[in-house]
Amino acid sequence: MTADRIPGPAARRLLALPAAVGLALGAAACSDDSSGSGLSYAKVRSTAEQLRQQPSTACPFGLDELAAALRNAGIDRPVAPGAKDTKAVEGEPGDGTPPYPWPSGTSPSPTTASAPGMPPHAWVTCTWTAGSATVRLDLEAVPIDDVGVSVMLPTLQRTGQLTVDQLGEVVTGRPEPGDRPKLLPGNGIAAIARVPLKGDGDLVLLLSQGDADPADPALTGEPLTKVLKQLQGRIHG
Repeated sequence: MTADRIPGPAARRLLALPAAVGLALGAAACSDDSSGSGLSYAKVRSTAEQLRQQPSTACPFGLDELAAALRNAGIDRPVAPGAKDTKAVEGEPGDGTPPYPWPSGTSPSPTTASAPGMPPHAWVTCTWTAGSATVRLDLEAVPIDDVGVSVMLPTLQRTGQLTVDQLGEVVTGRPEPGDRPKLLPGNGIAAIARVPLKGDGDLVLLLSQGDADPADPALTGEPLTKVLKQLQGRIHG
């Protein structure tokens, strides 16, 4: 879902969120070039490009062992790659877009002359069936420090069914790279974490449960953050 598909004033407020947290494509600070994962934006992007051309059933970067992550988090569920009508692993590199004029009716900061553009990005999605639930892990990398959560806002809104105010809370309360994952507001079926990259850039992980009703309580709330913490610790280049 993109911001222009969210109705009315909510769309305008969503568009303004990245600017409110300082999403300026030319003004990101340089990283310290240290990373526990050994991953770089270039590696994530090249993997996304390869997956788009040559699909795989194994989640890359050491993330293919969801069953082990579940066990270590105290959750006992059988796990199989993929789900009904969903591939196990997909990749999608994206080109950036330049800044553009603010939509009419928007009231941005006077210091922000235009709406922020979208930086280039790379997306890898891994899906599993865990018991009766569908579990999805989205990895989104951008080549600019500390903007990954802002770029992921439309996906966070759709996945967690978040209000614009809740999205603002997610942005302002986003975890630092390497910090403990944070549960999204709402019904407890999605959590985010960030991973340090080698060189400039930002890598965000989003772990979520699918649309099953009711949701599997073993994969909801704090247990979900424990699983994401396990996956966060396994990621490598």
